[in-house]
Amino acid sequence: MFHSLTTRLIVWTLVLTGAVYVTTIGLSNREGRRTAIAQAEREAHNATEAAARAAEDVLDTVEASTAALARSVSELHPAPDALGRLVDRFSSDHRETVAQYAVILPGHDEAAPAWYRDARDRDTAGWSEPYRDAGIGSTAIVTWAVPIRGADGRFGGAAAASLSLEFLSAAVREVHLGASGFAVVISRRGLLVAHSRRDLGTGVHDPLAELSPDLRALVDPIIRRAQTGESGFAAVPVDGRVFRLTFRPIAHPGWFIATAYAEDELLAEVTRLQRTQITLAASGLAILAVAVVILSRRITRPLTALAASTGRLATGDLDGPLPEAGSHDEVGDLTRAFHHMRDSLKEYIHNLKETTAAKERLEGEMKAARRIQADMLPAPTAGGGAAGYELSATLVPARAVGGDLFDHFEQNRRVFFLVGDVSGKGVGAALFMARAKTLFDAVAADERNPGAVLSTINRSLCRQNETGMYVTAVCGVLDLETRAVTFATAGHEPPILLASDGRSTPLEGDGGRVLGLMEIGDYPVTVRTLEKGDALVMYTDGVSEAQDPAGEFFGTERLLEATGRQAAGSASAITAGILEDVKTFVATAQQSDDITILTLKVS
Repeated sequence: MFHSLTTRLIVWTLVLTGAVYVTTIGLSNREGRRTAIAQAEREAHNATEAAARAAEDVLDTVEASTAALARSVSELHPAPDALGRLVDRFSSDHRETVAQYAVILPGHDEAAPAWYRDARDRDTAGWSEPYRDAGIGSTAIVTWAVPIRGADGRFGGAAAASLSLEFLSAAVREVHLGASGFAVVISRRGLLVAHSRRDLGTGVHDPLAELSPDLRALVDPIIRRAQTGESGFAAVPVDGRVFRLTFRPIAHPGWFIATAYAEDELLAEVTRLQRTQITLAASGLAILAVAVVILSRRITRPLTALAASTGRLATGDLDGPLPEAGSHDEVGDLTRAFHHMRDSLKEYIHNLKETTAAKERLEGEMKAARRIQADMLPAPTAGGGAAGYELSATLVPARAVGGDLFDHFEQNRRVFFLVGDVSGKGVGAALFMARAKTLFDAVAADERNPGAVLSTINRSLCRQNETGMYVTAVCGVLDLETRAVTFATAGHEPPILLASDGRSTPLEGDGGRVLGLMEIGDYPVTVRTLEKGDALVMYTDGVSEAQDPAGEFFGTERLLEATGRQAAGSASAITAGILEDVKTFVATAQQSDDITILTLKVS
């Protein structure tokens, strides 16, 4: 199914859109979490700081007033009744601290409370650990005791202020951190001094209780840090939930206050927003899926019909129906293009059939012309051992028919031969070649002089030659009795003399004009006597001007070398060897001109 354009369009649209939705929701959720946590941290820090400062204000006031009481007693040395009035006066003057003041002097310390003994033992001012005093009820209190110095500077009693911890509970209850959030104050010994809730764990209903396991697991990671005076922010996992804690030490008593809130409650709004976004994204994807399915089918339906029709076109069915171009969009343009292509193909195939038929007729006619031209040429071999000579000729046209020609015949122990090359190639050259061949046969039978033969042929070809074609030729006769060869050339390469010892040289001589252009002009003859084993090689420029794939010509030098290598062979071997060397040189290059080679060897 994924090979379907409709399926791919639907899938990729939904996948990419879904990826955008998921990325957007993920980034939005991450930014919302970060913002919510940062805001909650600031709020928790501010709440912690406010509660700690409220507690410190009360403690500072108590410490200052108690120190003043101790100085007053030390300086005034009041009588016992005056001492009582002084203590009452301090208690009434500092009623806003909710503290009870007391002074104990030596001689009255037989049953002194723990705070007095602590002050005497440490000889410095300090806060006691939170405790309960049965004499003043079940309320948890904490006492600040200040030593009183005698005139000798030695311990002479202690002044103290006992402070109810209700003020501390009231301060931390002002901290609001959600349904599960809370604030606690922990003493130096790890006791719960105050808290803002009553459901912090089993048995935790009052100050001075030991920390419950849940609360202990929550605050243990920060107790040591807080006891050293450090403040900060920490995330603590407890039973699968994460709590965010902000803690700060409270000066002087060695306590610390910690505020905690549950991260899942903090992120509840973010979670709800994320669920809303997911719901909206899923709904949007569903609506988009329906829209994409409808639109894609409307778009691809004509494409599907067009694909089915073009499949029939590919099989050659050009008469099958094509869908109509009912729109002006790209699909409609494509449909119209296929209509045009079908009509053009039908017209092209019709024209191709006619052209092919005409070409086949022409090829048939050319084959017939080639057979006729081949039939006009004499046998490619003549002579033999008893005849005193060997003759071998070959003609390889560059096209179906060519303009090269060769001719030979023996008469009265004389061998007449002709090699010619008509200008141009193809049918016109072949017809002109046939005319020249006919003239040679008619003239050479009665005329023994090759120069006179060429003159007669030239005059005949010049008449009615409106095309301006011409022939280059070498014409000669070999007297078998004397082995004398007489030849004349008409703008043609001279014959090559191949001696029996392998020497190969051109037979230079005076030549005449090409045949068929101008009636005036003579054709001088050259006479040369051959030795037994010598051979004459005549050729057309299709041999010397043959080109290899690089465009280099075969040339006369290579021809002389190729001829010399065949000296020991027969006339047929010499002709075949030269032709093979030319083909090897040409290799894959296209033959550019007709090739004719005629070898005449004396034996």
